[in-house]
Amino acid sequence: MDIWSYLIVPFAWIMQLCMKLLNNYALALLAYALITKLVLFPLSMRQQKNSLNMVRLRPYQDALRKKYGNNQEKYNMELQKLYQREGYNPMSSCLPLLIQLPLIFLVYSIVRHPITYVYYGELFTANTAQRVYDLALKAQGLPEAVQKVVDAITADPGKLSQISNYELQIYNASSEISIAGDKLFGLIDLSGTPSQDIWSWMLLIPILAGVTGYLASWISQKFNSLMQDPAQQNGCSGKMMIYMMPLMTVYFCFTFNCALGWYWIIGNILGVAQSFILHKIYDPKKVLAEVEAKMAREKEQKKEKRSAAAAKKAAAIAASKNKKKK
Repeated sequence: MDIWSYLIVPFAWIMQLCMKLLNNYALALLAYALITKLVLFPLSMRQQKNSLNMVRLRPYQDALRKKYGNNQEKYNMELQKLYQREGYNPMSSCLPLLIQLPLIFLVYSIVRHPITYVYYGELFTANTAQRVYDLALKAQGLPEAVQKVVDAITADPGKLSQISNYELQIYNASSEISIAGDKLFGLIDLSGTPSQDIWSWMLLIPILAGVTGYLASWISQKFNSLMQDPAQQNGCSGKMMIYMMPLMTVYFCFTFNCALGWYWIIGNILGVAQSFILHKIYDPKKVLAEVEAKMAREKEQKKEKRSAAAAKKAAAIAASKNKKKK
């Protein structure tokens, strides 16, 4: 096995366990999404916590910007000193996100390939494409497009790798698999693709994925606005996060199987809940208020020291004058 296979095994076991307990693919995907979200939650907490460090430094950074004005070189030098003094690494908030990305790809791979990672109890014991093909030959009621691919591969086994694209449809049609809930809410075929039948209930999947994706992005940006550069927040990057990502979600869920879209919808809803939880634990406004109060105290202390130093100097001068008079 390659390293990708080793990484995917524990997540595949989770999905297999969900199927064994629930015997319902739609519910298993829901449980799987919840479990994987919990697994990745510590990384999300770490990312949020690292982002708060930027909030703590924001008032000091603004003060440096105000002090050095257009002297960008001097500003950058003082900013680096501030980072070193506070032990802050600007890249630290990116690391948890970079770790999450390959894990998310692992999760999606399992959702799209149930025969490989769910149906078979033993993983990677044989060629994946061959196992899918063997099951396709026994499946009943395969969609016409899938059946054509199966027939073509029967005539030319060299094209066997093409069969993996139809795992969900073969999984759904296989008479060997006893599975309840093959249709979401009794209406939506999870193995179907909305782009292949736009006048069906399957169209709800990309629509709901886009709506929940927009909601998740909007709430995340609303809660984390203090952690972002104001120029980026009001500029193109902020708008891209809110509008472009949900539109990409709609496109992917329109062209891929509904199972992936259903998982995506659940993930978006859980993402909204996660944003509320993280905001409750790590409230940027509270942190910013604490920093501003600290800066006000430091400013007051400096003012008192200057006043005390001025008073001491004035007293010394007065004493010197009195001494001369005597």
